[in-house]
Amino acid sequence: MYQTPQQYSPVMPYETPSRRRRRALPLFLVPPALVALLLFGGSYAVSPEPEVEMQAGFAFAEIDGRDVVLAPYARHGVRGLFQMMTQDLFQVRLAATDPATGEVLWDRQLSDRLVWEASVLAAGRRYAYLATDSGLVVVGLADGSVVAEGAGVQGLGDAYATARTAYAYDRENSRLMAMTATGGVLAIGLDEVVATPVDAQTAATWSGRLSVQRGPGAPTAATGVEAALDAGAERVALRQAPGAVPGSVLVRVTVDGREVPVGATTFQGARLVVDGVTAVAAATGHVLVEHQRSVNDAGVALSLVSLATGQVTATLAVDSRVDRALVGPDGITALTAGEVFAAARGDGRVVSLEVGLSDFFGSHR
Repeated sequence: MYQTPQQYSPVMPYETPSRRRRRALPLFLVPPALVALLLFGGSYAVSPEPEVEMQAGFAFAEIDGRDVVLAPYARHGVRGLFQMMTQDLFQVRLAATDPATGEVLWDRQLSDRLVWEASVLAAGRRYAYLATDSGLVVVGLADGSVVAEGAGVQGLGDAYATARTAYAYDRENSRLMAMTATGGVLAIGLDEVVATPVDAQTAATWSGRLSVQRGPGAPTAATGVEAALDAGAERVALRQAPGAVPGSVLVRVTVDGREVPVGATTFQGARLVVDGVTAVAAATGHVLVEHQRSVNDAGVALSLVSLATGQVTATLAVDSRVDRALVGPDGITALTAGEVFAAARGDGRVVSLEVGLSDFFGSHR
């Protein structure tokens, strides 16, 4: 029997699929984009880094098992138009830096005032405590964020004092001592943020040490011509070079008073860098000498000298004399000298630690 053939739909002619066109920037947006690139990018490219000045009130702390330096510093200026629009022109910041590696763990702004000082009094496991020109500031060690400050410190409230000399650390009892604007004395336990009254005897003792009126005293000398070597009875000293040669040489003074030369290097205008009465870097078998760069160059340099060999293992040029030096728990020395923040390491190197650097957007690293 005849059957009607099956109907098929006609085949459409083959066509090559058209490519999707990329959407180009509308022409009317090109000129503004170029102007923005020139203004923001160009201003950043030609602008110098802001001026950074280290403050002497730094201290060591432990963060995640690492010995780090909490270092306050002043940053003046901005780089580029974008930072000018979004960043404070004057900043005082606090950076947590690992002196063994140079890594900056965090960097936080504390103030936007032109003249403002901060000193790290103590650090526990969770918090660090700073005496500042705005009163007591408590920051978290995890990220540097401000936990409490000024009137926001519970127990101080509106009675807080802005003088840095109104705050001190009681190392024997692991607590911060604070004097109120009315002369009262309070205590804050380490890793706590609440100020509580103290007994009459403690108040009387600390009333003579704290003040809401006087300014900070003269800083402790960071250099000397003679210093102790670690906890031993031996000392290290600078003596006039023999034979009428200009400059000084290092000697080791033994317990019985004998002077043993430490190398033959002659330093001009030399001083030993000290932490209290002890030569810094002695715990790692070195001493650090601050000196002129040469007879004819009054610029300052720091040289690390091996006590075992007398050899200069490293030299770092700095822009001024040492303001302060502090030896950490692992023997590494952190120091400030004007704009320079540096570390003398146990491997015989003296390196500059970079703080205050920021990216295009002003984010610190």
